[in-house]
Amino acid sequence: MADLRITDTRGYLLYREVEPVQPYPRIDPQQPHDEKPRGQDQTREKKDGQPRRRFVAMRQLIDRLKEIGQLERVDYPTLVKDLGTIGIAHADKELFELLQTHQVTIEGLNHLAVQIRALMASPDVGFGPPLDAGHNVLPYFSSGLAVVQLRYLHLELLPGQEGPLLVDAIARDGTFRCATRHLQVDFQPQVKAQYDSSIEVDLRIMVAVGEMDEESRRAILFERSPGVFALYTDKQISLSI
Repeated sequence: MADLRITDTRGYLLYREVEPVQPYPRIDPQQPHDEKPRGQDQTREKKDGQPRRRFVAMRQLIDRLKEIGQLERVDYPTLVKDLGTIGIAHADKELFELLQTHQVTIEGLNHLAVQIRALMASPDVGFGPPLDAGHNVLPYFSSGLAVVQLRYLHLELLPGQEGPLLVDAIARDGTFRCATRHLQVDFQPQVKAQYDSSIEVDLRIMVAVGEMDEESRRAILFERSPGVFALYTDKQISLSI
């Protein structure tokens, strides 16, 4: 079987690696001045005089990381490329070992690898649940941040590729979920009324931490290499690094 390890990205050497039982693939009404009531002017001046500080959790994290490493800014294309590299590294370390443990066949693993490989150039970067200290990917934890994920959604396993454990679990519960430190994989039948339907697979990989304000502006921070941390922010956000 051909080795499907992605060779054009620099993988992270992060977490544990378990020798597999058998080979497996690798793998976004202003009023005129003279018409403003006097009371409104006073209220606005008071409000403007005490602006609310935004991105407090991210600023706290940046201040701590500056003590132990180097921080740099990146643009969005660089963010997507670097997070894709991190995500593929996590998948190489954890995904297929996890799926083999749940009896997904080698044919199924190869089929998923092809689909993920096709999406590598434009991964879906999105915010996930609130970050907790037990799943942090950075040296320090800052309360108030969220998980940033790469999402590979609507993948599929064809009938016969899923293995007996998934078949039994989906027949019993309708869905199945498994996870590691950095990965979450959800399975559900594409046609719920049909027993031998293909299985839809949603893969989410934790790659960074982030914060979003009430205007949906984002700040995302990740570790590019040991001791080097990268910050991406949407336009008109100034976070000193």
